[in-house]
Amino acid sequence: MPFKKAVLYWQQYLKSIRMFEAFEFYKEYSYDVPMLLSINNFMKRNSMFGNDIVHVLRTTQDVINLNQMYSKIKNEIEKLKQMKNNLQYSHNNYLPPLKPLPKPINWNY
Repeated sequence: MPFKKAVLYWQQYLKSIRMFEAFEFYKEYSYDVPMLLSINNFMKRNSMFGNDIVHVLRTTQDVINLNQMYSKIKNEIEKLKQMKNNLQYSHNNYLPPLKPLPKPINWNY
């Protein structure tokens, strides 16, 4: 039996048992199935239902955003500390500003 004909029969069979949509879903998202299963396992472990997934995803996005903001603020604090140290160092090694040299005296008048 040719492959195309076998696939046609397989699709008709799946339609007859109302599994065609599941098969099409699998074909389209087969690479994402492990991630979806891990999300499903997480929800089962925490006694959550399908409606709660939106809340979980929003919370996750908020946590990611907070972690990014925390990282940026931490980097900014480090830069400010470095600037403070540089300023303290420059104050400790302070030299008074140079004054202009006096005008030369003309002895030949």
